[in-house]
Amino acid sequence: MSSFLTQEALPAGPDFLPRVAARLLEQGAARGLGLNLSGLRVCVPGLPLASLLRRELGRVAGQALLLPVCDTLARWAGAQPQDPAPLPDSQRLLLLRSALAERGWFDDGILWGVAAEMAALFDELTTHALALPEDEGAFLAQLEAAYHLRSSVPLAFEARVVHELWRVLAGLGRPDAPGAYALALARLAGTATAPLAVVLDGPPENLPPAERAFYTRYAESQPVQLFYPLARQHDDAPLMTVLAAAWPPVAGNEEGAPLLERAAAAAGAQPASPLAGHLQILAARGREQEARGAAAQVLQWLQAGKRRIALIAQDRLVARRVRALLERRQVLVADETGWKLSTSRAGAVLDGLLETQAGGAYYKDVLDLLKSPFLFAGQRDNARKAAVFALERLVRRSGIRAGLSPMRHVLGAVEQPTAAQARAKELLDRLEAALKLLAGREQALPEWLGRLDKALDALEARPRLLADAAGAVILDLIGRRREELAESRDRFSFHVFRDWLNRELESEVFRDLSIDSPVFMTHLAATRLRPFEAAVLLGGDAGRLKPTEPSAAFFNQGVRQELGLPTRAVAQERLRADLALLLAHVPEVTVTWQAERDGEPQLLAPELDRLAALHRFAWQVELQGSVAPLADPPEGDDARPGPSRQRRPVVPVDALPTRISVSGYSALVGCPYCFFARHVLRLNELDEVSEEMEKRDYGLLVHKVLERFHAQHPVLAKVPQDEALAALQRLTQEVFAGALAHNYLALGWRLRWERRLSAYLAWQREREQQGWLWQAAETEQRRSFALADGGTVELYGRIDRTDSGPDGLSLLDYKTRSRQSIKAGLAEDLQLAAYAALVGEDAAEAAYVVLDDDKVEALAASADLQADAQAQVTRLVRVMEGLRSGAPLPAHGAEGLCAYCEMAGLCRHEHVNEMSDNVANAADTGMAGAGEACHD
Repeated sequence: MSSFLTQEALPAGPDFLPRVAARLLEQGAARGLGLNLSGLRVCVPGLPLASLLRRELGRVAGQALLLPVCDTLARWAGAQPQDPAPLPDSQRLLLLRSALAERGWFDDGILWGVAAEMAALFDELTTHALALPEDEGAFLAQLEAAYHLRSSVPLAFEARVVHELWRVLAGLGRPDAPGAYALALARLAGTATAPLAVVLDGPPENLPPAERAFYTRYAESQPVQLFYPLARQHDDAPLMTVLAAAWPPVAGNEEGAPLLERAAAAAGAQPASPLAGHLQILAARGREQEARGAAAQVLQWLQAGKRRIALIAQDRLVARRVRALLERRQVLVADETGWKLSTSRAGAVLDGLLETQAGGAYYKDVLDLLKSPFLFAGQRDNARKAAVFALERLVRRSGIRAGLSPMRHVLGAVEQPTAAQARAKELLDRLEAALKLLAGREQALPEWLGRLDKALDALEARPRLLADAAGAVILDLIGRRREELAESRDRFSFHVFRDWLNRELESEVFRDLSIDSPVFMTHLAATRLRPFEAAVLLGGDAGRLKPTEPSAAFFNQGVRQELGLPTRAVAQERLRADLALLLAHVPEVTVTWQAERDGEPQLLAPELDRLAALHRFAWQVELQGSVAPLADPPEGDDARPGPSRQRRPVVPVDALPTRISVSGYSALVGCPYCFFARHVLRLNELDEVSEEMEKRDYGLLVHKVLERFHAQHPVLAKVPQDEALAALQRLTQEVFAGALAHNYLALGWRLRWERRLSAYLAWQREREQQGWLWQAAETEQRRSFALADGGTVELYGRIDRTDSGPDGLSLLDYKTRSRQSIKAGLAEDLQLAAYAALVGEDAAEAAYVVLDDDKVEALAASADLQADAQAQVTRLVRVMEGLRSGAPLPAHGAEGLCAYCEMAGLCRHEHVNEMSDNVANAADTGMAGAGEACHD
């Protein structure tokens, strides 16, 4: 080494940076610089340490001084002119994929992944200044020696893949990112003009070869001073002695003396534990308990006055939950880990657009995309939301599964469209224009990116994406990739482009730097040398706190060692060093972990388990415990709401509906509160589009078949049996054809109905012999009734089938349920009597037609239909008069209704035990059940 290069190891701990600052001031004074350090350049491992070191220099100096230039080595090198320009990672990945595609070694679906694995491997080789043999045979021999194999076909294939792709990149004449970094460092070292001080987070021998060479050459013309914390095995401080005993250097499968012996040596060297009150390992049962325990610890530290607290996110899910719990208590978190662009709201816009194109405009994808607040910047949000809601109602009501054309058709079929419906058509026009840009044949990646840009413009998404921090990063990424790949001529299908773009968004991270908080969410490696006052490490179990190993898709650990690449043992030593630095620099460290996850027991991370065991053997003191509970906010908007009892709703007269359907009337009698929520507040759930063929869809199709059949053959007695069966069979196939086109499972439902065709025809002929002839299908009926206060209420409904006979009309309702289930509900049935009330005195019969049993038959609700109809009219009038007089609408809580009621989330009846109160309230108002009159 040059005489200008010096190294100085300082004790690890909270005073590490102050010691470095003091040494820099001493050296400045020795060189005659005094308080003018502006001519000195300082390199630190990470940007957070730069500001901390500058602050320490000012504090140690105790007076004003000129600070040195302080930066990371990577940023310094990256600011230098680069010639030749490095090969962008996006170009390299594309070249590797193209080379793989030409050779046909792997399926197309995994080529991006394999290319990324190869790129990572080549980065490692370059970073560690390693090169493969020029001859593929020599490389194979080297691999065979490492694998202890001979003449292995899979091994020969692995060697060929790696070697050929290595040669492809080597022949380009342009360095990759690690190579460009090494070249930039070499140029910097040749133009050294100022003394250099370097703060390292580990011993110099752990530096990559390019950085070691840089410091050595820089020192040939300028002084270079390296500062680094003492390694564990060389430090006799009490804490480091314990850590060295718990984590001896990894050497093969041997870990030194037995743990008990090491514990005895540690206890003999120091009677008091250096970890007591310094480290606690707290177990939790599940993710939520771990998050609440960690949040409770952070809040406790904040109340104690700590202002630099680290949340180390080994478990990202727990970390996000901790962040949410803290924000509920008005504690923001400065997140240094960031989010993947693919998980941001802006990223969801791109994913939604691409998914809509890939899925053929599936209705849920279309609606989700149109609901995005990033689209249609030129429209008011309320107007856009109203338009999307109007479209959703029509789409769901019409059962449209996919396609913009059917959606536009139902909008165009509206005779007098509302403003929202007209605006919805405009939104679909713009979406169609955007999707057309993403359709077509294979294109080069720059062309696809250009089309994506235009599609976003067609949806007016750019202004709001630019106004969003993550959205601006995404647009910048698209622009940079388009520029980097401008010369690319490889053409890809839409699906390959989408896979590539998804990988790009997955690999890029967005960080919100606008939050200033005493709580920092960060990675374990990012805590090196930083003097936090306290830290919580989230995810201390063996599955979360483990060495970060490079990809093992190519080469096992033995081959990596043979080639000179870092192995699992090196990664494990790095993890232990990071934990040691954390414990050395942070006065209070809490580790949380899930002893149980999803009902399965988990193991504590080996490093922590060994440390806890050694501590227990040496000092008979446990480091392990359980997390503390998190108290809910005592007051304010963030307080957790408890069960509450609200007054039963009373409907103002002007808000009461003047028209009520038969189904609405049934809801009013069955549960008055449900009627209030559905028909007064109009909170009905939107119609569901049938994704698969269901019983309800089967019933609708059968209804349509019979409607068309009887319209063609109103009198079956005139039609021969064979001809009638053939006609019914033909209509069945025609009606079910649409359902079969969307779902082949509809065939099973069609066959189910076809087995009952003969039984239905036999029943129909018997009906005609009894004097009943088909008259009409799907007839709408309405009738108004006078109220005591001068008002009226109109009852309306649609009757499946009406027959005429010698005594009047027969009102029939088709049911594709079993005879047993229909008959069980006849005693409390309201529907048939209400239909009779609509028709009046002409109604001679009302019955359900059982279509789903081997025998088709009609089940009547009562023997005295007119009396039952009049009873329902009387009940309806009394109920409406009671509501107009201020009668409340209680929730009955009837089990049969509540089990399928979509208003359960509003009623909350199952969460608050009000059954007895509701029954009493219902008795007071006369709304006690389906079999009693509802009155005030």
